[in-house]
Amino acid sequence: MPTPATPDDPAATSDTNRGDLLQLLLQICEDFLARTTPATHHEVDTLLRARGITGGPGWLIDMLGLTRLRLQDATHRDEQGAHHDT
Repeated sequence: MPTPATPDDPAATSDTNRGDLLQLLLQICEDFLARTTPATHHEVDTLLRARGITGGPGWLIDMLGLTRLRLQDATHRDEQGAHHDT
């Protein structure tokens, strides 16, 4: 059975928008994969190769980070645009 959300859980708050939650999930995956064992990296590499991706775990970690940064930039630009509209 899943653990109930804590009050500090960003996924449990109504003001957390999807972009913020997605950025958090990308950060968690990026951090996890950056700290895994060589055996886990090998499993990730096997999974990626099965999908025709030969960049290895480092490529995946980079893509997670770059995607997160792009989302942060887009969110920041959206927030700036909203402030200029008022």
